[in-house]
Amino acid sequence: MIEFDRVSKKYGDTAALTDFSLTAPTAQITVLMGLSGSGKTTLIRMVNKMVTPTTGSVSIDGIDVAELDAVKLRRSIGYVMQEVGLLPHKTVLDNVLLIARIAGQDTATARRNATEMLSMVGIDEQFFARFPQQLSGGQQQRVGVARALATKPNILLMDEPFGAVDPIVREDLQDELCRIQRELGLTIVFVTHDRHEALKIADQLVVLSNGGHIEQAGTPAELLAKPANDFVRKLLGL
Repeated sequence: MIEFDRVSKKYGDTAALTDFSLTAPTAQITVLMGLSGSGKTTLIRMVNKMVTPTTGSVSIDGIDVAELDAVKLRRSIGYVMQEVGLLPHKTVLDNVLLIARIAGQDTATARRNATEMLSMVGIDEQFFARFPQQLSGGQQQRVGVARALATKPNILLMDEPFGAVDPIVREDLQDELCRIQRELGLTIVFVTHDRHEALKIADQLVVLSNGGHIEQAGTPAELLAKPANDFVRKLLGL
C-alpha cells in the first residue's frame, strides 16, 4: 500500500502539488489521470524518492520513504516511462539482465528472472539476441516492462508508458499489463491523460486538476455513473 499524506511540492514560488492525500491499495492499479500541470509525474516520482516533498510524507506499507535509502528503494520498485531508455549497444536480454545484476542478483538468478520476465511480456526467445533498434516500438515497451520487473518488485510505477505506440499496439500492451498485474499481484501507479486507457485498466481512477487537486476518485464504473462535476465529465468524454 502506498500512502500520500498531505503532500505538497513547490518549485520556487510555483506550487506543483498542494495538500495531496491518497491511498493506492495493495495489488491494485491506481491510475492518475489529468491534464498537464496536474502533478501526476511529480507524485509517482515521490514514491521512489526521485522527488522530495516540500511538506507531507509518502509511505509504503507504513514506512516513510524519507527513512529509506534512495538507491535500495529504487532498485526495489519497477519504473517504466514513455521513453523506454533501453541501452542501444546491449541486446534485449542484456538490457534486462543488467538491471537484475545491479539489484544484486547472482548471474544465474538474474538470467532466470530476465528470461522469465521477457517471456511473460510476450517477447519470444528469438528476439533475446537482438538490439533495441531492431525491435518495433511496441516490442521495445514490452522489454521496458520486463526490465522493470526483473528485480521482482511489488510496486510498479508507470509514467505514460504506452503513449508513443499506435492504438492497436497500445490496447495489446494494456491487456498484457492487466494480465501481468493479476498474475504477480503488483501494486501499480499508472499515469495517463488518455481516458480510454484510464477507464480500461484502473481499479482506482483518480482525476486530477491543477496542483494535484483530486476532483474525484473511485472505480471507473463509479465515475462514469456519477461524475462529480463538469471537469470530470469533460475529461471522461461524457
